[in-house]
Amino acid sequence: MLYFTKEKVVSVYSQMNAGTKAREDINSILQNHGWKPIELVTTRDEEAESTMGKLQKVKEHKKIGDLMDEAFSPLKRGDTLLIQFPLLSHTIFGIFSFRKLKAKGVKIVLLVHDLEIIRIALGNASFFRKMRINIEEKTLLQACDNIIVHNKRMKKALASMGLDENKMIELEIFDYLIPDYDVQAKREKTAKDKPIIIAGNLRPNKAGYLYHLPTAPDYNLYGIGYEPEKPVPTVHYLGSFQPDELPAELEGSFGLIWDGETSETCSGVFGSYLKINNPHKTSLYLASGIPVVIWKKAALAEFIVKNGCGIVVESLKDIPDVISRLSEEDYRKMQSNTVKISKRLRDGYYTLEAMKRV
Repeated sequence: MLYFTKEKVVSVYSQMNAGTKAREDINSILQNHGWKPIELVTTRDEEAESTMGKLQKVKEHKKIGDLMDEAFSPLKRGDTLLIQFPLLSHTIFGIFSFRKLKAKGVKIVLLVHDLEIIRIALGNASFFRKMRINIEEKTLLQACDNIIVHNKRMKKALASMGLDENKMIELEIFDYLIPDYDVQAKREKTAKDKPIIIAGNLRPNKAGYLYHLPTAPDYNLYGIGYEPEKPVPTVHYLGSFQPDELPAELEGSFGLIWDGETSETCSGVFGSYLKINNPHKTSLYLASGIPVVIWKKAALAEFIVKNGCGIVVESLKDIPDVISRLSEEDYRKMQSNTVKISKRLRDGYYTLEAMKRV
């Protein structure tokens, strides 16, 4: 039998965040194609966690490990279990659950959303945090049978850490399901001379470049945490929406894939991470029928160029010149290519192709 973990964390975090959209879409795609869900429900009290001592934290980790053992107990030899990674329920005891599954003859597949083990290698993390992440992530990556990675650069980065490249499968790009998608309505909201779209976490500590945008072109912003010191005439904040509602609200010429502290290049830990990961907002824009502008050194730049669904730039200052050199026919062709990719993303094509290779 084919199974997948369907995690739910009862938390006080805001609902207005697309952080779980990618996971929910994977759940829907798998369940609609015959995979059976194994529910894993945990609770989080962020306030209590911040005051816990080390022993209490270990006990909480053990509690989650016990929940995993109980949830996975019905699995038997020959079954396949897909786990979206990292687990929302962080625990240093996950490796013990994995070993029990392996001993029973269960095949374990990890579908990677994010890799803290790579991000901490790009930044300055404490020794204890590095040790915890190594236990929580690397041991599980080593123990599984297959790893579905974002792209070939992520595969190379994991292989450099000693993981078996032969068990890795490239996803290419995340799918993005949109209920009641209206192609024609989106075409009317998308045009070459409209502002650039920026959607997602707009907080200064996550998207520092937002607060240093060039004076041209104009930008339409969607998301949470926009905190400008003063109004900027070329920047238009248009609100925050639920992930399934957002595609219908987006209006502009291109969706921007950028990260880091400056508009000159993608810098810092978040900027460097773009060289390895597939940002989910790329899928948001493309599934919505909107071509993208992406940093030239980003891992997904190759996908965008190959499929003719956007443009690549070194710096945000390059955008006006690059767009000005596009004819209306060039832009329409780009839109047409984007619509083709949009259908694939909304159909779950890339997830299902990866599952075939599993």
